[in-house]
Amino acid sequence: MASIREHTKANGETSFYILWRDSDTGKQSSMKRSVRSEAEELVRVIEANGNSLNAVERFYEKTMADGPTVAALIDKHIRTVTGAGPYMVKRYGDYLRLHIKTHELGGFKAKAVTRDDMRAWVKWMEGRGKAPKTISNVFGLISSAFINAAHDGVVDRNPCAGVKLPKVVKGGAEDEGEMTREDFDAIRAEIHTHFRPFLDFLLGAGTRFSEATALTAADFKLDATTPTVRITKAWKESDDGSWYIGPPKTEKGYRTISLAPSTVASIRPLVEAAGKGRVFRMKRGGVMTPQAFYNRAWSLPRKAAGLENKVTVHSIRHLHAALMLSGGMDMYELSRRMGHEDIQITVNRYSHLLPDAHFRTAQAAQRALEGDPLAAEARTLEPTAIEEAEIIDDGDDGEAA
Repeated sequence: MASIREHTKANGETSFYILWRDSDTGKQSSMKRSVRSEAEELVRVIEANGNSLNAVERFYEKTMADGPTVAALIDKHIRTVTGAGPYMVKRYGDYLRLHIKTHELGGFKAKAVTRDDMRAWVKWMEGRGKAPKTISNVFGLISSAFINAAHDGVVDRNPCAGVKLPKVVKGGAEDEGEMTREDFDAIRAEIHTHFRPFLDFLLGAGTRFSEATALTAADFKLDATTPTVRITKAWKESDDGSWYIGPPKTEKGYRTISLAPSTVASIRPLVEAAGKGRVFRMKRGGVMTPQAFYNRAWSLPRKAAGLENKVTVHSIRHLHAALMLSGGMDMYELSRRMGHEDIQITVNRYSHLLPDAHFRTAQAAQRALEGDPLAAEARTLEPTAIEEAEIIDDGDDGEAA
C-alpha cells in the first residue's frame, strides 16, 4: 500500500514523496510530487496498478501522449454517428459509461493504445463476468470509433484489429438466459397478482417489453374470430432519461399477432378497464418502465424462484419462440410473429430448438426425388410460396449444420 510523506525545506518549499513496495521486484520505490492533490492521485494510480512500478510508468506513458483520450474519442463518435436512432445512441452511451470509462483504457490517449491494451480490456471484461455478446458489442463500438479516427488522421491505426474475442454462442444460454416453462411458472407463482396477466401476455404474444407496455385497448381485438393484438409502437428512452412513444424497433416490428384463448382470458379484464390509457401499468397506474418493473415486480419473485442471475424478462420472449416451434410453427411464421427484420435473425437465434431439421429436410428431398404426390403438389405452388419455403429450408439446414 502506498503512503505519502511530506517534507518541507528550510526555504519553506514543500514536497510530497509517495512511497510503496514494488510488487514486481519487492524493492522500495518512490516518486515525488509538489502538490498534495497530485500525490494523492498518484497513490490511487499506484494501487490501481497493483503497486507495480512498470505498470505505473506504462499508465503515465499512455495518458501523457497528445490527442484525445479513448473515452473522448468514443464520445465524439457517438455524437456524430449516422443511422443510429435515440435507442442506439443511448445504448452506446451506456457502453461508454459502464464498460470503458470504468477501465483505465478510457483514460489512455488514443494514439498510445496498442493491441495488448485491447487484449487486457477484453480479459478485464471477462473477469467481470460479462457475456461474450456484451464484450463483442462494446468492442465493436470501440473499433468503429478508432476506424473513423484513423480515417480522419487522429490516430495512425485501429488497435482492435487482430484482437481475438470470446466466442459468442448463438442461441446458447450465455447469449440470453434460457427460460423453461417451469421457470416461468415458478416466477409467475411468486409475482404479485397484478402483474400475472402481463407475464401471460409476454408468454402468449412474444412481444418485446417496450412494445407490450405501450399497448392501449384499441390495439386489441379480443372478440374477433381470431383474437389479435396489433403492434405499431414502443416506448423509447431519450438521452435525458425520459420516455416517449415511438415506432417499433424495426420496420417488420409493425405486425398483427394472434392470441390464444388462455391469453385472452387472462388479459381481458385489463384491456376492458384500460380506457384510453396503457393496458399494462404499475400497481398504482404509473408507466411500466423497465427499471420500475424490475425493482418493484420482477426482482424479488425471480430470486424467490431460485432464478436470480439466470433469466431476464426478455427470456420470456425466447421461451415464447421455443413454445411456438415445438407447437409446429415454422421459422418464416415465427420471424413474422417476432417482428424480426430478417428471417436469418430468427434462424440464428432459434434453429438450435429444431434438432430434427435434417431429418425433415431429408424426408422432403426423398419425396421430391421419388415423385411423391406431395412433392408434385408443391411444384404447383405460386412462386412467392415456393420462395418462402426455400428460405425456411435453407435457413434451418444451414444453421443446424
